[in-house]
Amino acid sequence: MEGSKEEAVFDAMNLNPQLFINATLNAVDDVLDEAFDFYTLEASNFLKIDGPPDNSNRRSRELSKGIDRVRGMIESDLDYSLKLWEDYCVRHTFAVPQDFVLPQSVSDNIQPLPNDQELDSELDSLRRNLHLARNRSVELNSELQALERKSVSNQHSARLVDEALKLFDESSVGFKEMTEVASELRTGINWLKTRRMNAGESAKAERLNNNNGCDFSATAPDGKIEDLDKFLAELKKM
Repeated sequence: MEGSKEEAVFDAMNLNPQLFINATLNAVDDVLDEAFDFYTLEASNFLKIDGPPDNSNRRSRELSKGIDRVRGMIESDLDYSLKLWEDYCVRHTFAVPQDFVLPQSVSDNIQPLPNDQELDSELDSLRRNLHLARNRSVELNSELQALERKSVSNQHSARLVDEALKLFDESSVGFKEMTEVASELRTGINWLKTRRMNAGESAKAERLNNNNGCDFSATAPDGKIEDLDKFLAELKKM
């Protein structure tokens, strides 16, 4: 890519594809180193091997050789895959079309970055908006809690009204039954009074006409004074 048209284009745009590729390869190497360091530590702990792989520690040397062999196999395959990836990036991802024409002034198409003062102003504006939004959120939460309390109070009041209406309906039914019973009782009392009055009148008439089954002789034309006294005594008893 060096000295080619692609390099001129990327330099004019302040881009460096090779730098990106190298950074990616270095990141992969760092991850691989950390992975095998962790693998070595875990293997040593599992096999209970202490100390560095020197001449006095045969098990540690054998473990180090085995890990190096495994790492060599993995690095060989990984290097081949990364080489193919790098070739693909150079040939396709960062390839510049043949008919591409670099603008006369690249800077005209690049928006200038805001300076620190503009960034500070935007941050202050965002902080103010965030503060207002937080205050508004607190107010809305307070209103919501007030509405919830009011809703609970209204539900309680509605429940009390329903209970009162239920009691009123029950008492109305009881009052209606009592009224019907009282009316029936009054009718019965009137009937008994009428019956007693009729019975009394019949008894009076019977006593007037009959004293122990006998007529008062005082009412006869030839009645005596004694019979008249008995007749008056019976009238007083009535």
